[in-house]
Amino acid sequence: MKKLILSLVFISTISIQAGHHEMAKDAKSVVKKAYATFASGDTEAWTALHAKDLTFTVFGDIPTTGKHIGPDAVIKNVFEPIAKHWPNFNLEHKAMYSDGNMVFVHSHMTADGLDTETLHMFKVENGIIQSFTAFDDTGSMAAAVAK
Repeated sequence: MKKLILSLVFISTISIQAGHHEMAKDAKSVVKKAYATFASGDTEAWTALHAKDLTFTVFGDIPTTGKHIGPDAVIKNVFEPIAKHWPNFNLEHKAMYSDGNMVFVHSHMTADGLDTETLHMFKVENGIIQSFTAFDDTGSMAAAVAK
């Protein structure tokens, strides 16, 4: 009986770990799609990957700073200013890590007059991005703002 109980505990642990791995894989896939739609400029497809009450946070004192709620607010208050203030903006991913439904992306960020790194944090639930936080080098970004 003791061996049976230990076997069941062992199998349960493996199942939980497998489920955790699948959730991380799915969360990373959603984040990869979000970056691809952002890069292509497909705001409709980007919006479909995010919750209607998405919380999108940018720290610092740059044109995109703030807590933006919902995809439309992000497009208006973040994406449009990026195109205006940082011409030729580009992200090149260096690494992507996940822990359950949290995904962390370390990227090389460039634009005219900008060459730095950033870390983005996503929370993904049921295949939809619920929140995003940018840990940007806002000093370099502020210095590179196109006038």
